[in-house]
Amino acid sequence: MRMSILLAVLAVFVSRPARAQAPQFAAAFRASAELELAARRAAPVRYALPSFSSALAPAGRRQRHALGTTLMLIGGGAVVVGALAGGGGGAVLIVGGVGCAAYGFYLYQQ
Repeated sequence: MRMSILLAVLAVFVSRPARAQAPQFAAAFRASAELELAARRAAPVRYALPSFSSALAPAGRRQRHALGTTLMLIGGGAVVVGALAGGGGGAVLIVGGVGCAAYGFYLYQQ
């Protein structure tokens, strides 16, 4: 305990600034901070958002379809691993896998 306190005191009071903290780099640090501040204060760029069209609807349906398929596969894998593992952890994996697969099936059917 005494040693860790001594090391902490030495680290705080005896340490020197690193080479990158030398005064020769101070101007570059200030310039970098000023540029970042100016960028944050600048007016945000406004982009025109595309309007919704019926052509975009099937893309969303395909994404839900693919997500549902993925979740069903992951859930099935969790059930298999849970059955192989056995015990309490296996039961948790089986229940979680069934829930994941059921939600994937729900998304797949929509």
